[in-house]
Amino acid sequence: MADQPTSIDIQVADSAIVSEGIAATIWITASFAPEWFDDALREARAGAGHGQRRREILFSVCCAESYLLEWVRDEALHRDFQRIETYFPPRDRRGVYQKWKEIPRELHADGLIANLPDFGGPHGNQWLTLIEYRDGLVHASSSRPETDSIAGGPKPVPSKDLLSQIAPGWAVRTVIDRITRLHAAAGTSTPSWLVEP
Repeated sequence: MADQPTSIDIQVADSAIVSEGIAATIWITASFAPEWFDDALREARAGAGHGQRRREILFSVCCAESYLLEWVRDEALHRDFQRIETYFPPRDRRGVYQKWKEIPRELHADGLIANLPDFGGPHGNQWLTLIEYRDGLVHASSSRPETDSIAGGPKPVPSKDLLSQIAPGWAVRTVIDRITRLHAAAGTSTPSWLVEP
């Protein structure tokens, strides 16, 4: 019988070594979603204020985007790193909204998750608002001047006043809900670090 290559998956901290026969392929991975979540959680727990909400929104969306890739990489694909480009091609220009909409559908179509996540209803509206606010902050729409003297003119989104009115923890809870819905559809457990603010 000819020598059959065997696969060995050795995990050391945030890296994995996959060995097939004599040759070895080293894959180094990093998981930033828990750190983004900790950043967002810290801002949520810091209390009211436009600065805290601004950072909570940014960190929450960064967590959601990182988590989707990391979850697909580690759980849906079971660390079959060569397949990651199927769902996350290099130089992919899709935004976080499109990725969270399209990738679960692709995973379901490929038989990698049992059900499609339910991202609709009030949760879907909260998610859209969170992405709109994040986009406004990152792309400077929130820095637009505001006036009542020009009817229908562009307004800052989100405005500094609106940021001050958002309840602490809103962005974090929206991301917790999104991740929880993904896990419910896949039949997997949510990570232990995903805690309420």
